[in-house]
Amino acid sequence: MKLLSLRFSRASNTYEDWAIPQRQSAEILKRLDTIEGLVLDVGCGTGFCSEGLEKVVGIDISQSMLRIYRQKGFMGLCARAEAMPFKDKSFDCVVSNFALHWTSIDQSFREIFRVCRKKFLCAMPVKGSLEPLDFPFLSPEDILERLRHLGGKLRKVELRRLEIPFKGWDLLRFFHYTGSSYNPSKGDILRAKKSVERLIFSIDKPNFLMLFFCCEVPQ
Repeated sequence: MKLLSLRFSRASNTYEDWAIPQRQSAEILKRLDTIEGLVLDVGCGTGFCSEGLEKVVGIDISQSMLRIYRQKGFMGLCARAEAMPFKDKSFDCVVSNFALHWTSIDQSFREIFRVCRKKFLCAMPVKGSLEPLDFPFLSPEDILERLRHLGGKLRKVELRRLEIPFKGWDLLRFFHYTGSSYNPSKGDILRAKKSVERLIFSIDKPNFLMLFFCCEVPQ
């Protein structure tokens, strides 16, 4: 967790210029279903998903990302999705964009269901994204089954491919400048130059396969 926090903090000043699919994903997610009342943005980053929401609180593991988030006028706390400092049913809705795949998903889902009163909306990259990098993305079926197991009632589910508009060395810069150059199953993807070159240039059309869902949480 400290390693991820450090990577995202280092990328905080470049994130908004490079995180193009992340911003696109946030806009799609906010149109997926109605978001009302007091909202919690889990893994808020610099605020892509919070923008346009009236009453929102964000949490993130990166203090530097939170600094930018707060500069936009939002209230942000440094906290983990797996252990949130809120009372039960504190929020009407919970949103999360491009964040929970970095967490212990079962713990994060349990915490989100604990603090949420009504709806949980989420966008996550899933298996089928950036396959040459072999990142351990979960399958859509696995994620949805975990939600059902916790008592979630799915309202809307969509799968979409989002293009990463960078190739070659710019693709590597995308990972670096968004803080996402770490693979939990392999470590840093910024390895020896020749190895990196073969890997990056093998990806002809880089994209994320995104799972978007909205579910009602049990009362």
